[in-house]
Amino acid sequence: MTQLPRITIITPSFNQADYLEQTILSVLGQGYPNLEYIIIDGGSTDGSVDIIRKFEDRLAYWVSEKDRGQAHAINKGLRRATGDIIAYLNSDDYYLEDSLARVAEHFSRHPDVDLVYGRCRTVDQRGTKLGEHFGSITRYEEVLDLWDVWWNRRNFVQPEVFWTKRIMDEIGLLREDLFWVMDYEYWLRILRTQCAVGVVDCELASSRFQPKQKSRFPERTADELLRVVRPYIFAADRSVGWLKRVELRGKWLFSTRFQEEVALSRLRNENRARRWLRLARLSLQHPEMIAARRFRERLLNSLSCWKSGSPAL
Repeated sequence: MTQLPRITIITPSFNQADYLEQTILSVLGQGYPNLEYIIIDGGSTDGSVDIIRKFEDRLAYWVSEKDRGQAHAINKGLRRATGDIIAYLNSDDYYLEDSLARVAEHFSRHPDVDLVYGRCRTVDQRGTKLGEHFGSITRYEEVLDLWDVWWNRRNFVQPEVFWTKRIMDEIGLLREDLFWVMDYEYWLRILRTQCAVGVVDCELASSRFQPKQKSRFPERTADELLRVVRPYIFAADRSVGWLKRVELRGKWLFSTRFQEEVALSRLRNENRARRWLRLARLSLQHPEMIAARRFRERLLNSLSCWKSGSPAL
């Protein structure tokens, strides 16, 4: 028992009393003998503190005080973490039976691995199963590709992901200036180290869809993802092959610059010729866009429409 890797779980919480006890029980009920469980509450006023106190003798640490948001709360826990394996579990999600044992076994059998993910069950507000998600990312260039990987249902779902303390010591803490995608940016930094990624082919956790969930705002999430990924895509390093980097730059430019110009042209009610001129100028400024499949499809469609006299772009 004493040879099992130590696992640190951090739960950030704020006014989630409706779900918090299930979250706590899903961690403590694992029966994992080398567990360090930390709860960072942001000063809840809905009875959450009373729930936490029920379990305080089984917690390594807990606090309830005002913080600067979710990332700040998680970082407060990460600074206290002593586990070989680390994860955070939001206060409306929960682990499934034997999750920690399965994760510990995988890390023990594969000591070179620094990040592990599994399957994630999706549930509704009451915990009824809606479906199951199983990502497919093991390389840095894959996590960079929002378009054909991340947004193509190959993404990680946060509660299914675990990483090592050694990789945390190398890359640091979460970015506290991010509100929607601090987890994605963290995984970007982890995979940028070219570390080994492991996969546990079973359900590890449940992600709950509920009215207060931040992911209810996909447009804001997408905007922050595009801002976060830009410096990684346009970096002048060899972490990604040249052809792949050109392709990623093309996708990013099409999703941002090109789409913005199209929207602006429509807002100004420009005629077709003027819109073509605007977009042609942009394409000449950013020739990498030709590497984006959606840009090529849009271009071919527009040429076809132009020949037939139909509206285009």
